[in-house]
Amino acid sequence: MDVKSFLQLEPTDDPAHWRLAMWEGICGGRGALYGGCGLGAVIEVAEAATGRPATWAACQFVSGAEIPDTLDIVCETLTEGRRITQTRVTASVGGKVALAALVALGTREFPIEGAWGPALPAGLPGPEACATRKMPDHRRGGLRLRIDERVVGDADGTMHSADGRAFLWCTMPGGVPASAGALAILGDGVSSGVDAMFTDDIRARSIDNSLRVVAPRACDWVLADIQVDGAAVGLAHGSVRLWTPDGHLLGVASQSGLVGHR
Repeated sequence: MDVKSFLQLEPTDDPAHWRLAMWEGICGGRGALYGGCGLGAVIEVAEAATGRPATWAACQFVSGAEIPDTLDIVCETLTEGRRITQTRVTASVGGKVALAALVALGTREFPIEGAWGPALPAGLPGPEACATRKMPDHRRGGLRLRIDERVVGDADGTMHSADGRAFLWCTMPGGVPASAGALAILGDGVSSGVDAMFTDDIRARSIDNSLRVVAPRACDWVLADIQVDGAAVGLAHGSVRLWTPDGHLLGVASQSGLVGHR
């Protein structure tokens, strides 16, 4: 399934203007827009408007969007070069800004490639050997009913982390397409990482969500390598490295969130 269909993005007569009617399948458990779906929609609109693939996106969640709101998503080209286009994307509800984003798009040919950040631990089990993620019923609605998540290392499917690092296999219906939008949806994991560190039902509600795209590939599963880097004054910060089952780095997501009880 392509990401526009997954989100149910609707075009208008203007290729730089799309609409996203809020529905349960793009929300968290409480009927509000899931941050990764918001970033994914922003990326999809920017790619449709420019005809170039996204390589970086950063989105701020200015205000909420809930069922039955409709987001008007508009892409404005700030500059267009031979290789890279810089855009600004705004999503509004009834004229009020809900999401504000910058997206860079375009690629170039160059022979150097690789991944030099933190390596995956040896011997991580594949998704078929991992338990389905366990969570309270009030958190399993919306998007969580449409994606499959498998927890690495916890036999009962509960995410636990003593050092801020956790691993989660995830996939979409029919597998994960080679798209930045799909990585945005599956890379929204810092709040899950925060929750894994505490026995209380804690979350980090996103105030921003960014994605650096390395090299998307279609695959059956993506491994979300979640790292909570630190927390203070009610804010937590972290990143999510996204890997294919054979160890290819797809992209790196990052977030800051307001920490609190659900």
